Amino acid sequence: MRILLTRAPEDAARTAEKLKAQGHQVLISPVFEIQPREAEWPKGVIDGVVATSAQAFEQAQFADDSPLPEARRLFRLFIVGSKTAEAAKKCGFTGEPFVAQEAKELADALIAKLPPFARLAYLAGRDRKSELETRCKEARLEIIPVEIYEARAAESLSKEVVAAFKANEVDAVMHFSRRSTETFLKLAEAAGVDAKPIRHIAISNDAATPLHAAGATLIVTAFEPKEAAMLALLAEKPAPKAKSDATTEAVAAALAAAIQEAAPQAPAQETPEPPPPPPPPKSKEKS
Repeated sequence: MRILLTRAPEDAARTAEKLKAQGHQVLISPVFEIQPREAEWPKGVIDGVVATSAQAFEQAQFADDSPLPEARRLFRLFIVGSKTAEAAKKCGFTGEPFVAQEAKELADALIAKLPPFARLAYLAGRDRKSELETRCKEARLEIIPVEIYEARAAESLSKEVVAAFKANEVDAVMHFSRRSTETFLKLAEAAGVDAKPIRHIAISNDAATPLHAAGATLIVTAFEPKEAAMLALLAEKPAPKAKSDATTEAVAAALAAAIQEAAPQAPAQETPEPPPPPPPPKSKEKS
């Protein structure tokens, strides 16, 4: 298959290698440009570090090199995804980790594992969903956003990708977040590309929501929010379309007619002729 990736270049390159190993061809057109931001580490005691994306550690540039390496090793980590856990280690955050599969599970864990008024440093992007912070505040946890990076929307899809769409040379698109899905659809529309009829692979129901709203006709969602689950979906062949009821009824009728025609016919029974009427009685002559 010819598959389009819209992830950031480094992430797209890693995914592309896995797709090529499966025998797919890959096109790349990032819909975001990741820009690091100089962030300040929160003052005072911090009881844990929260992150939902590997970019939170990969793009980290703290103004005064805080926290110190000794402190980074001690923080409890509450993160989403194994990839984020690996990025945290590379950044020196090697404390006890809790790795959730999605943000809702992470919020549940924070509320269950931490006492009220615990202070959390939330390493995140400038544009982010508010549900995690809202739930923490409702549970009286103090969650402090530390904006590490900014994901700026690209101005357009690449010329190569637009040309591939117009030549019907794109078979599927992989979507890794709701915002990237929304941005892709806007860029496709601006380029005069109709991406709705092709296959879309979404990492979650949330990422698939804009596709349903746009009227895409072939959407599949990973059974768990992991890249491996998305790759498994690409290994599956789309199920053949079922015949319409009208076609099925016509086939059944033709088959029934053929069976009836081929069946041996019983010989017709002849109706016997009625017997002739009896002769009239003879009259007696007078002597």
